[in-house]
Amino acid sequence: MYVIYHSSDSFAKVTGVSMLSLFENNKSQKEIEVLYIQKGMTEKNREKLMTIAEQYGRKLTFLDMPDWASIKNLTLKSCKSGWLGFGYNRLFLTDIVPEYIDRVLYLDSDTVIEDSLDDFWNIDFGDCYMAGVDDCLSSKYRKLVGLSGDGVYCNSGVLLINLKKWREDNIEEKFIRLLRQNNGYFVFNEQSILNSVFEGRIRIMPQQYNVNSLIYLFSYEELLRLRRPYNFSYTSKECEWAREHPVITHFTGNFYVLRRPWIENSDHPHKDAFLKYYRMTPWSEESLYPMDSVKKDSKALLCKKLPRGLMISAVSFIYNVLRPKHFRKEMKKQRS
Repeated sequence: MYVIYHSSDSFAKVTGVSMLSLFENNKSQKEIEVLYIQKGMTEKNREKLMTIAEQYGRKLTFLDMPDWASIKNLTLKSCKSGWLGFGYNRLFLTDIVPEYIDRVLYLDSDTVIEDSLDDFWNIDFGDCYMAGVDDCLSSKYRKLVGLSGDGVYCNSGVLLINLKKWREDNIEEKFIRLLRQNNGYFVFNEQSILNSVFEGRIRIMPQQYNVNSLIYLFSYEELLRLRRPYNFSYTSKECEWAREHPVITHFTGNFYVLRRPWIENSDHPHKDAFLKYYRMTPWSEESLYPMDSVKKDSKALLCKKLPRGLMISAVSFIYNVLRPKHFRKEMKKQRS
C-alpha cells in the first residue's frame, strides 16, 4: 500500500496521529510505504514521525514541497485564506511518485483511520481515474466548480488515485491547461479541478471511507437541509452506518465546531477517536494545542446559541445563496 500525506511542521503531530492509526489498523498489509510531502519540518518532528514508521516496520520517505508555480510556470491561487496550497500536490503526482507505483492513497492530515483499508485499497478502478466519497454539493455550486453534467463531486481529503491511468492519458497536461485558462483560480482549489476533469469517471465509495464532521454533527435530514445536495449518493441508513462504523474519519473544519480534536477542550463529538491514537504517538506527553491557538469564531458561538431549526435554516441560506454569489464575483475578478 502506498500512501501520501502532506503538512508543514506545525501540523506534524496531527499527521503523525493519522499515520499511526493507519499502521495500527492495517497490520494485515504486507507493506505500507508513506510518501510525506513536507515544508519546513524540524529534525525533531521528522525523528518522531520516523519512530512511528519504525515501530510498525513501515517505510517513510520525506519529500520537500515543490514550488509548482515556478516549476510549471503557473499562477496558483487559493480561494480561501489560510489554505496553504499543499493540495495542489495532488495535480502533479506523476512528477513526484515513482513509476513503479500504479495507485496511491492520498490522505489529508486531519484524518484518522479506524479500520482496515484492505477493501478500499484493492478496488477495481475499471475505467475510473480515482475513487472517493461524495461531498454533498448543492446545485448552486456545480457550475462554480466546473461540473457540466450529473457527475458526483468528491471530497479530496481521501482519494484513491489511479496513477497508471493518469500516466497513460497524460492527465497532468489537462490540469495545466485548465489552470492557465482560468488564471489559477478555482472555487475549492484543486478539488474542483480533479472533479471537473474526471466527471463521470470517479468511483464513488461508501460514506464510511470519509466520514466528515457534518456526518457526526447533524442528522441526515438536517444535512439535506443544510447542504441542499443536487443528488446525494447516500441514504439515511448509509450515513448512520458510516457514523457508527467509520473506516476513515475526516475531522474537517465546520461552522459548528469551535475546536477540532488536537485543540484543548475540543467540542468535536468524535474527538475520542483522535485522542486514542494521539496517546500512542511520541507526542503523547505533550499538551494538545492551546485553546488560544485558534481564533474565537463569533459565528460559531452564535450558531450554538440559536434554536437548532433556525440555525440550520440561516446557515443553509448563507451557504447555498449568499456564498455562491460571493464566489461568482471573486471568480470573475481572479480570472480576468
